[in-house]
Formats: sequence, structure tokens, C-alpha cells
Amino acid sequence: MNTEEEYSCRIVSQQFKTDSWNDFQLGAIRYSPRVPLAEADALLVLYDPSDELLKFDGPKLWFTIEPSWHHHFHSHPIGRRLVQELRASERSFYAHPDEVYRIPHPTYSGTLSRPRLPSIRQTAVASVNNFGGRLWFLRSHFRTRNRMILDRQVELFGKPDVWANFRHFPKLWIHGPPESYMGQPTPGTSYYDDEHIRFLSAYKVAVCLENSTEAYYFTEKFVNSVRAGCIPVYHAHPTVRKKFLRNAKWIDPADFGFSPRRTIEYALAQDQSEFRRANDTWLESGILADTDNQKVVLKLHNIISSKLERNGRY
Repeated sequence: MNTEEEYSCRIVSQQFKTDSWNDFQLGAIRYSPRVPLAEADALLVLYDPSDELLKFDGPKLWFTIEPSWHHHFHSHPIGRRLVQELRASERSFYAHPDEVYRIPHPTYSGTLSRPRLPSIRQTAVASVNNFGGRLWFLRSHFRTRNRMILDRQVELFGKPDVWANFRHFPKLWIHGPPESYMGQPTPGTSYYDDEHIRFLSAYKVAVCLENSTEAYYFTEKFVNSVRAGCIPVYHAHPTVRKKFLRNAKWIDPADFGFSPRRTIEYALAQDQSEFRRANDTWLESGILADTDNQKVVLKLHNIISSKLERNGRY
């Protein structure tokens, strides 16, 4: 244990490539991917399951953003153990039962800019890189979303190598991209950046369904649609509707029996300006302030700091 005023927290993540991160200081804590586990005062693991969480006896935290069905929590050998063995206070995610450890899924990064093209196509768009694997049609959370984005009224974008492996249903012997797939991903280096939003803005309607409808699971999909000025097609869990979507305006497929054709035809027939007025006001209301990606590290730091203090190390 560190005996001076500065403390060290080892930070680990394959997904976010923390091995290449520079050390950084927040308060009295230095965060570093290079501090050995045996010398660390605390451990912070981001996204991927890590056996270091099982080895480390000091203050630790596993921060995740994936929905509850994700293989990290069910089929990953280390992830399964972490779900079973970690204390509730050693995990942080969007639906944690204790609000102290509940960190919303990020929906934007720093700015809610609205770069919009002046010319709008009278059709619908969807940007999807995860169709749910070869048995997607057996998984209700993917089946509902996929039926909507596979409609012929939707222009579908995503990674070519992903959609090349798509298995059609009910014609399971057919592999390859669906008819609605446009052969390329949307532009931009991330889902948050202006280039991606500007691309979406060329469409009147955006199908922005989550790949899971569950408590507090709310990602950038709806927000991107609104930033682009599109009419959102979205289905919200009651907790999401209450916490994040007060005064927002969208088309809910549930109102049309989850019929893709009826939902999208209705959305395309609506006055886009009404949705823009309501949703621009919603964007400006501050309701999304807690979902800024740039605030995540500070929130995690506050949890780690409290752990060190309670552990007598701070």
C-alpha cells in the first residue's frame, strides 16, 4: 500500500486499449495501466472481464456498458465468475440498483451539435453493426429491431464484414447482406461525431431502436437521430421514458403492433418540423447532461476515491 499522499489505481481494458494510455492524475490518485497489480492501491477495469478483479483484494470496480444479455455476463468464463463473485459495490453499470454505482450509458461526447444537411430524402435510415449473431431470430431483443431495419423502406448501413455473415429468416440457408443493406457503414470515426450526424440528417426518418429494451438502457441511438433532425422510430422501456425522454417526441412501433411497414409508413407521413421543434427543445433542456461520455472517468474516480477512503487508504 502506498504510504504517501498519492495513491495509484491500476486501469485495465482491452476494448479501450488502456495499455497505450498515458498516466493521468485526478485528485490524489494516479491512474496508470503500468502500475503492477501487487503495488496498486485500487483497480479499475473498463468493459472487458478481467481475472485481475478476482486476484485483487483491495478496492476495485468493474465498469460495463453492455446490456444484460451480453456474452460477457453469461458465457465468458471470467465474466460469469465476476457476476457471481463480485460484490454489488464492485460493479458499476447503467442499471445498478444502487444509484451511487449507476452510471448511464454515454449518449454523446462533449457537445450536442446539430449539423444538418438542407436537403432531406423522404425515406428512412438505420445504422447497425450488430445484428445479433447467426441465431438472431431466436432472440426477441434482436428480432424486434431487425424486423424493422430489414424493411424495404429503410436504407441500412453498417460494417460490410458484419453483414456479410447475416443469416436470413426463415430462409436459413441464405447467407449474406439483406436487401435493405447499402453496402457500407455510415461515415465518421465514432457514433458521436458530426460527420455521422450529418449523414443521418439527409433522411426524414431514423430507425434507432436499441438492441435491448431494458431498464435504464439508453444509448446514443435516439440522441443521434434527434441531433440529425430525423423523426425517431424508437421503443422505450418505462424507466428510459421517465428518466431520459420527458418531452421528447418519437414514433413507437408498439402503437402499430410492431409492424415495420405500418410504423415506417406512418413516420414518413408525419410533419418533420413538429418533431424537430419538440426534440430540439428536449436536447437543450439539460436532461442528457448526465450521459456525457466525457464525464464517465470523473464519475468512476469519485467511486474509487470513496472506496479508498472507506478502506482507510485515502
